[in-house]
Amino acid sequence: MYFRTGEHVRAGRRQPPRYRNWQKQSNECLGLSKREDGFTPIGLQSWMHTRRMAQLRPDNYRRFKCPFGGGVTCMDLDKTEDRFLLAGAADTTIALFDTHTVSEKAETLIAPIFSYTRHTNAAAHKFMISSVAWYPVDTGLFVTGSYDCNVKVWDTNEIEVVGTFQLPKKVTGVAMSLVAAAHTLIAASCEDTHVRLCDPTSGAITHVFSGHRDAVWCVAWSTCSEYEVLSGDGGGQIRLWDIRRAGCRAVFDQYCTQRPSRSASAEDPTMSMSPSKKQRRGGAAGAMHSSSSAPALLAPEPAASARMKEAAVRAHSGAVTCVLPCPDALSLLSAGTDGRMRLWDAHSRVNKLVGYEGTHNRALRTRQLAVTGDARVVFYPTGSSMNIYEVGTGRMLASLQGGHTESINCCTYNPSTHELYSGANDRVLRVWTVQPDADRMEDEDCEGGAKG
Repeated sequence: MYFRTGEHVRAGRRQPPRYRNWQKQSNECLGLSKREDGFTPIGLQSWMHTRRMAQLRPDNYRRFKCPFGGGVTCMDLDKTEDRFLLAGAADTTIALFDTHTVSEKAETLIAPIFSYTRHTNAAAHKFMISSVAWYPVDTGLFVTGSYDCNVKVWDTNEIEVVGTFQLPKKVTGVAMSLVAAAHTLIAASCEDTHVRLCDPTSGAITHVFSGHRDAVWCVAWSTCSEYEVLSGDGGGQIRLWDIRRAGCRAVFDQYCTQRPSRSASAEDPTMSMSPSKKQRRGGAAGAMHSSSSAPALLAPEPAASARMKEAAVRAHSGAVTCVLPCPDALSLLSAGTDGRMRLWDAHSRVNKLVGYEGTHNRALRTRQLAVTGDARVVFYPTGSSMNIYEVGTGRMLASLQGGHTESINCCTYNPSTHELYSGANDRVLRVWTVQPDADRMEDEDCEGGAKG
């Protein structure tokens, strides 16, 4: 089966004519002027790519043949070939599509390679599919999470379950690390206050992280370290965990906009996360009070006060619906039901204070965002529209409509074909791409500007 490796498939890959050499369409009219302005070749390529993302439109010539009987809730594109798209739906349907399907006809219909539900496969989930994730090494395995409280590991070639993890509550998210070389752990979140790590090799749950005060809505692995896990809950907290140590490593604060200095952390004992120093200071203070004869009020223990302060920190004023680490490993994006999307520094965990206008969000569960490979453009579904923003500045590049008739739940970006895929409650998967008409209009604008 071609799921084992993609070398022979990649060598014979064939794309439609309008998707070939798309970089050449505007180089002559834009390249020279931008190079004169001081743009580097890499900067010019990123600028042109960002400009083209604003020209995305629903593709009426490439359509998915959708077997879903309910709304599409989640999807994931494999990172080894950027080819195979997994999608899950509310009616327990799981479908696999080949996005490189090409037809000589005017319209290309992308049929699923396989699709199954609980009615056609006894091993399938019994309730809504909440999350899907590819095995990052190859396309031979993928993972699914469902509201039936199970996390399942599937063999893509045999289309059968090779591992099952039973969780106490409904599973809200599963994720696997894209940069891991020392482990193959699956991070899973469910409707309780814990984050669990499942080991498909041993078939056991190896880690249980406690600290959230509300149900965990989403989970993701960091792109800057294979040992860091991010989780967001219904109370607005985003926590960072290190699987090599116990306890929470950091809690994201929406009001923290500057990196804390070493002197400030040394003066303020609550800024330090070391309980041993706090306990020693608290013990010394307790000894002084006990030696004095005058009665004194007992101060709260330093560890308890630190936990109280930590519980009050929020990344969003509403539930966190998505935590998305950027591929550049420098920043990450988060979204919440407070109608805000925030950009964070991945290393210092500070809010970069980038404002994104029109990020309305009234989701009742996880809503999946997408970002381009260079981490310059983010795709944000809001209602039945798809908003496109520039990550660094917050500028809205476009607000796309007409692709769906109901709320969009998930989206993912294909860096190989420069396409965007989205799924919504209307039970439809949609392809968004740059249309040839938009290319011609762009070239005409460039020629007119050059003549002027």
